[in-house]
Amino acid sequence: MHDFSLPIGPINPSIKEPTCIKLDLEGNTIMKAYLQLGYVHKGVEHLLEGKRIEQALYIAQRICGICSFCHSNGFNQTIEKMLDYEPPKRVKYIRTLVTELERIQSHILWMGFMFHEFGFDTMFQYLLRDREHILEVFERVTGGRVHHAINKPKTVRYDIDEKDIKFILEKLKIIEKQFNKYLDIIKTDKVTKKRLINVGIIKKQQAKRYCLVGPNARASNLNNDIRKKHPYDAYPYLDFDCIMDRQGDAYARLIVRFMEVLESIKIIRQLLKGLPEGEIPKPSLVFIKEGMATSQVEAPRGENFYFTIVKDNKLERVKIRTPTFAVINILPILLENMVIGDVPVILHSIDPCFSCMERVIVVKDKKREVMDEHAFLHKYCDHHH
Repeated sequence: MHDFSLPIGPINPSIKEPTCIKLDLEGNTIMKAYLQLGYVHKGVEHLLEGKRIEQALYIAQRICGICSFCHSNGFNQTIEKMLDYEPPKRVKYIRTLVTELERIQSHILWMGFMFHEFGFDTMFQYLLRDREHILEVFERVTGGRVHHAINKPKTVRYDIDEKDIKFILEKLKIIEKQFNKYLDIIKTDKVTKKRLINVGIIKKQQAKRYCLVGPNARASNLNNDIRKKHPYDAYPYLDFDCIMDRQGDAYARLIVRFMEVLESIKIIRQLLKGLPEGEIPKPSLVFIKEGMATSQVEAPRGENFYFTIVKDNKLERVKIRTPTFAVINILPILLENMVIGDVPVILHSIDPCFSCMERVIVVKDKKREVMDEHAFLHKYCDHHH
C-alpha cells in the first residue's frame, strides 16, 4: 500500500509542456508512476492528409518549434525518393548545415533548462544568451529564427555566400570558447554532480529493450546515430564521432549533449570548408501520380521517422514517429524508488517534446477516429483491465 497519490501537471512549473505524471508515494519515495498524455494533441497527421505536396511541407516544418528543419527534411526526403531524385551536392551540404545548427540550438536550450531545474539559474541565463548567436545565424541563412523553412522538393530556398560563411564561423568561435569554459564548471560544480550523478540510470540493456534513440541511447552506450547507420545528405562525406557514454544517468545525458555541441561545430566547419561549387536548382512544383516512401533523419533528440503515401499529388497518409515517442515509455520505470524532488530532473534529462509526439489515429472497420490518449484508453483499454 502507498500513503497517497500526487498528480504533477498537466500544468506545472517544473514541466515545460502540458503533461500529467501521477505518482503513488510512500513518504517522499515514488512507488509507482503513471504517465497521462494527450493534452497537446494537434491531429497533425490528419491535417496533412489531402494536402498538396507544397502545402504539406509547409505544415511538416511547423510540427515542432525546436526541430522544425528535421521534420521538413524527413518529409522532403520521402518526396525526393518518390521522384527518384538525387539533390546536387551543394544542396545536401546546406541541408546538413541547417541540421547541425538546429542540433546546437536544441541542445543549448535543453541544457539551459536542465540547469534551471535544479536552481543553477546563472548557467541557464548564460546558455540562453549563447543560443542567441545560433538564432542569428538561422535568421541570416534561412530567413527565420525559429522555423527554418529552407527546404523545397529538389532544392533549398536560399544559397549561402562567403559573407555568410564568415559570419557563421565567427559565431561558432564564440560558442566554442564559451562551451570550453562551461565544461570546467560541469566537471567541478558540486551541486550539478550531486543532482545528476546516479539519477535516472538507464542501463544499456534497458536502452535496447525500450528502443531508445538519440543522445539518451548514446549516454547508455547504445549507438544508433542515423547519421552513421543510414547516412543521408552530406554525412557520407564528413568525418565526425558519435559521442558516447557508459554511465546512463542524467549526468551522462548532459555530457553527451554538451560534447555533441562541440562535435557539431566541427561538422559545420568541415561543411563550410568543403562546400561544393555550383548553382542550386530553382524551386519548381513537383507532381507525383502515386508513390510511397520512408525516411529517417537524426533530429536533435534522435531518429525522426517519416512514412508517406501520395496519390494524385496529394497526401493520402503520413505516419511520423518522433524521437520522444521512442523514449517516453521508459520514464515511469526511471521514476520508481526515486524521491519526489528528482522528478523534474529525470523528466527533463530525457528531453521529451510532447507537442510533436502526441497523435493517434485509430482505423477500425474502415472508419477513422483521431483520439487523444484519454479517449483511446477509455474506449479500447478499460474492458481489458
